[in-house]
Amino acid sequence: MVHCECALEAPGAALCRLFGFRSALPSRPHRSLLAAENAIAAQSKEHPHGWGIGWFADEEAYVVKSATPAHTCDRFEQISGRLLSQTFLVHVRRATVGRLDPLNAHPFRCGRWLFAHNGTLFGFDILREWMAERTDPELRALILGDTDSEALFFYLMTELSKAGVHRCGRLSAEPQQVAATVRRTLAALDTAAQELGLSRPIVNVMLTDGRLFLAHRAGMPLHLSTQKHACADAPTCPIHNKVCLLPKRPDQPVNHLLVASEPIGQENFWEPITDGATIVLDEEFRLHRWEPDASWVPPEIPLEYRKYIKTDEALVAK
Repeated sequence: MVHCECALEAPGAALCRLFGFRSALPSRPHRSLLAAENAIAAQSKEHPHGWGIGWFADEEAYVVKSATPAHTCDRFEQISGRLLSQTFLVHVRRATVGRLDPLNAHPFRCGRWLFAHNGTLFGFDILREWMAERTDPELRALILGDTDSEALFFYLMTELSKAGVHRCGRLSAEPQQVAATVRRTLAALDTAAQELGLSRPIVNVMLTDGRLFLAHRAGMPLHLSTQKHACADAPTCPIHNKVCLLPKRPDQPVNHLLVASEPIGQENFWEPITDGATIVLDEEFRLHRWEPDASWVPPEIPLEYRKYIKTDEALVAK
């Protein structure tokens, strides 16, 4: 783990930004993190309480984190330009729960599994105990920070393990199994919060083992892109079937998937993920989608958080 400064106390305001990437070819994240329109570094100016980058190399997951703003951290720039991987999970934080500390920066790791969260669990002092009672003691012992997000991750990993998913991610997981478990677990958390008299949790999440990539939207904007207007690397790209340059996603495996809280880069076609929906990119790069249940109503965002939230239409129009 790399970090640029010591822990500070969080001043408590709102929410984070997520970026996930999965490609058929090893790629560098430099453009999306630093150079593109609305790059993650630029977004960190409003989300300055730390950053983290997760990636995969030689069948292993790696994470580097900091408690500094990404746009002022030399190491963020240096690392963004050097890494090469088929899968990245990146997060810039605006703290709601937990100190400003590299341990509280996302993504969190368990074996090959990487997880990042945009949102907050209201009444976390109460929900922490509720989740702890349902989290495997061996996994609970791996919680090092004091955020709601890390507690949520290991609660999710407990449920995934119970459902037959390998907790270290060493074995391939079935997309339907992972998606169904994540959706069921987050629904149970939502129900518990309401029964305990709390505001409903905001839980946009990303989860990957480097082969499967999942994103779920519940409360905050979230977008995906598989298609491009243009690609500067197209003339030298070794992929013969460049379906990413078609104006509409075909009913066949894609070349790549980007998922982000806010659209990044004008060369990409971005589309909102429906609130309550889950998407999974499987090992063969087939994109699966689970729409929200008929009874789903997006959680209400408290007034103090709304100034940090742009509508889907405003974001896609940027």
